[in-house]
Amino acid sequence: MQDVLFLTRLEQLKALSDPLRMAILARLMEQPYTGQQLARILEVPRSKVHYHLGEMEKNGIVEVVRREEKQGIMQKFYRAVARSIVPSSELLGFVDAHSVRSVGLEVVEKTREEILRAPPEALEFKEGSIQEQTSLFYNFQVQMKPREFAVLLGEIEKILGKIESRDGSGEESFFVSFTGFSRSPQSPPAP
Repeated sequence: MQDVLFLTRLEQLKALSDPLRMAILARLMEQPYTGQQLARILEVPRSKVHYHLGEMEKNGIVEVVRREEKQGIMQKFYRAVARSIVPSSELLGFVDAHSVRSVGLEVVEKTREEILRAPPEALEFKEGSIQEQTSLFYNFQVQMKPREFAVLLGEIEKILGKIESRDGSGEESFFVSFTGFSRSPQSPPAP
């Protein structure tokens, strides 16, 4: 499983425009599941889950990682292809507010779940420099020009690109969550 998948095709973005697909994807980022297991967890019909899995598989967002025979039936175990999925900047103009809100809420819920599951030592605050910390939590409002915020988002995208290009073998696992948005309606940034 790669760390970050950048969506580059509009079809991929559309494949994630459904709240149920986002909920399925969040589970598949944790571990592999069958469609039947996901249907039970999410309390939705199995046929509905299989349809959504097919659409996400067709668009390279999830993959079958193993097959097992159980009582004469071949079960497919699906997993997300990446721990994080981010639309490329070229696609952001096609994202509507409802989809962004759904994605944002899934990100916040996933972050909440990860914090609750984290071992206590991962959340301890240690005196000293930031390099010695095992966790970091910031939640603040900042005043800046829309263009400055766009530059900040560009810097975050560069960081994600660096993470994506690493192979990650033999390293510890870390959970990182970014959230940022305008708190008031703004006109588009000036070029």
